[in-house]
Amino acid sequence: MTDDLERIHAINEAIGRGDLDTVSETLDADAVWEHNLGLGTPEEGTYEGREAIMQLFARILEPWEYIHMDAHEVQERDDGTYLVRGEMRSKHRTSSAEVRTSYEQRMEIEDGLLVKGAMTMGQFGEAARVE
Repeated sequence: MTDDLERIHAINEAIGRGDLDTVSETLDADAVWEHNLGLGTPEEGTYEGREAIMQLFARILEPWEYIHMDAHEVQERDDGTYLVRGEMRSKHRTSSAEVRTSYEQRMEIEDGLLVKGAMTMGQFGEAARVE
C-alpha cells in the first residue's frame, strides 16, 4: 500500500512539474484513463493505452503555466483502488489569476504501474474559484 500511495503522489507531482516522461513511466502500456466523464469538458472521455493517455496529458498541460494537485484525502478502498480528493491550483499562461477547483481521482495500481485511473474536477459542491 505504501508503495502504491507513493506512486500516486509521484504521478501527480510529475504532472505538476510538466514532467511527462516520468508520468509515462508510471503507466501500464494498456492503462485506461477516464477524464471528466459526464461534465462536458473539451477533453472528456475514456483514453486507452499509454500513448493516448500521454497525448491527453500533453494537451491539458500545454496552455498552463502550472497545475498543482494538493491531496486532502487518500483512501484505500475495499476493491484495492484508491480514492484521492483534493484541490487543484492552476495558472493559465495568458492570465495572472490562479484557478482553484476541487478534484477527485480513482486510481488502480498493479505491480507499481497505474492500470486504471479517473479524474473528475469541480463537482463536489463548489465551483472553480479565480484568485
